[in-house]
Amino acid sequence: MLYVANYETQSSLREEVRVKLERESNFAMENIDRFIYERLNDIRTFAKDAIISKGTYSKNASKPEEINERLHLFKQSNNLYLSLSFYDTARLRIADTDSMQIGKRSTRNRFWKRLPKEELVVDVYTYENQPVMHFASAVYDGSGIYVGVIVSRVLVTELKEVFKSVVEDERQSKGLRVALLDSTGYILYSNDPKVNILKDPYPDIDVLKQHISKQIKQKRWVPNFFENKEKVFFYIRENGYSVYHGQGWIFIMSLPKTEAFKTAESLSNRLFLSSIPILFVALCLALFLGYYFSQPIIALTEAAEELGKGNLNARFEYKKEFGHKHDEIGKLWNNFIFMAERLKFKVLEQEDMNHELININDQLKIKFDEVQMKNEEIQAYNEKIGYQKRELELALKEIEKKNKNITSSINYAERIQSAILPDREYIRSLFRESFVLFKPRDIVSGDFYWFRKLSSPDGDELIVVAAVDCTGHGVPGALMSVIGDTLMYQVIVVERTFQPAQILRKLNNGVKKILKQEDVQHHHNKHDGMDMALCVMNMTRMKLDFVGAHRPLWYFQHGEFREIEGDRITIGGISKKKYELNQYEVHFQKGDTFYMFSDGYADQFGGYRDMPSRKYSPNRLRKLLADIQPHDMQTQHFILDNEFELWKGNESQLDDVMVIGIRIT
Repeated sequence: MLYVANYETQSSLREEVRVKLERESNFAMENIDRFIYERLNDIRTFAKDAIISKGTYSKNASKPEEINERLHLFKQSNNLYLSLSFYDTARLRIADTDSMQIGKRSTRNRFWKRLPKEELVVDVYTYENQPVMHFASAVYDGSGIYVGVIVSRVLVTELKEVFKSVVEDERQSKGLRVALLDSTGYILYSNDPKVNILKDPYPDIDVLKQHISKQIKQKRWVPNFFENKEKVFFYIRENGYSVYHGQGWIFIMSLPKTEAFKTAESLSNRLFLSSIPILFVALCLALFLGYYFSQPIIALTEAAEELGKGNLNARFEYKKEFGHKHDEIGKLWNNFIFMAERLKFKVLEQEDMNHELININDQLKIKFDEVQMKNEEIQAYNEKIGYQKRELELALKEIEKKNKNITSSINYAERIQSAILPDREYIRSLFRESFVLFKPRDIVSGDFYWFRKLSSPDGDELIVVAAVDCTGHGVPGALMSVIGDTLMYQVIVVERTFQPAQILRKLNNGVKKILKQEDVQHHHNKHDGMDMALCVMNMTRMKLDFVGAHRPLWYFQHGEFREIEGDRITIGGISKKKYELNQYEVHFQKGDTFYMFSDGYADQFGGYRDMPSRKYSPNRLRKLLADIQPHDMQTQHFILDNEFELWKGNESQLDDVMVIGIRIT
């Protein structure tokens, strides 16, 4: 009775403590989710502001001063926010309520790994020596193009108001500790003044991890109540609020056992004192009843031992002096004697069954021998399969060896191709403001670029620039690029041909001659050739001559886009069209920007966010180049590369990619 009363009291009080902690934990976590959701909703709404969503790249872009003014107005309307910032897609801080930070590049990689794939991001880290919650939203313009990021900051200490009703509960305030943990177990908030926020892990994190790991193995996550030698705990994981799905934070409350079970301990002491006289009376009664019932039980035990020794013919008689002839013990004696008689009968029956089992065992032995023979046949078959497996493994190793040799040869070819291409330092010596975005689809590329500085017969300084897209990619394309590079050196440097139209005619004849395309026996390579955009730039007279074979020349003068389309012909190959070229002349000046490229960038499949997969398209590339004109060429190179990778996403690269950009300085 003492044990049951004490157990029921402990269970009832434990359930009361659990229910109370669960109720307060749920209330606190709902407040946290609602607080974070409201902040995310603020920053998402602000990201759609007409001034913010224009970004700083396009023609209709907002000025940094306008964006900065919007940030200050938003901060003034809500004193909860510590500061706000706007970043462009290159991570440069364009505007900030703290003007000392403008122009600096963001180093918080955790934001940029998740944006813009996720529209909204929450992160917590130290900012100006204070723990701060950061709320970030990707910014898209009216066309759905990613133009920047807006970030707001709120002190973690603002969460104090969320926990106020829990911490100030007078009935549990003594020894009660609350803490909010991130997904790694580090403390984001605590009412313990000794804790260092964002620096200390939760003191009882090992105990907490043991309970969490059990739930992870069971593939279920529910609020949980547990205890150790000193404390009781209740923890709950963040479930999210509305469209906000949470960060995996954990809210945990702990209370010393001395405080939690103080009432039950006092009641247990009173029960113990009142149970002493009851125990004495029960002991006396137990001794009397034990003697009364033990004598017949001992006699029954001796009879059972005799029966257990195998003496089935022994006689068992009930003694009247036991005084239990008509009670339950007497009935037990009668049943025991009946059982002994039945046992004799069963033993004889069992002997007959044993004889039958011996016969069955002989038959099973014969069957076992037959199964043994079958096992030997199966083992022989397995050995044959093992031999075939070893043969296949040897063949696989031979294939891997040959594949390794082929890959090594292609890597060596890549080093040869890299040696043929002009290095970046040489290109910068010709054009200080320039870039070459070069991304082969495979190890070697069918695209190649050509730069050469020469002098005309009149002594003018000439620079020849070409962007060439050969048939195919990989090893076949690389071989065509070597042929093209060699022919260009022969025609331009050795034969000193400076007119673009004449250069392309000689290259066309050279490719046909090397590949024997007019020979009937080599009809299989009649379509091999290359597309080319070729410029001969006279730096002395500030003009260029351009000829294009299926490739255009794009350039910007006075901020306006202009295009020269190439002729619809190919260098090399057999065609029924008459080989006619149009040569164009452009006078340029400082600040003009020229672009030549292969078709790999515009033909790449991909998309933003949940868009269906489609080609990037020349129109999208033209708009991007127009938007990035205010930037220097190195930044343009970074933006083009980043845009390509963002667009490609998880899609495979379809073709070699090459973009040449030159700004006249």
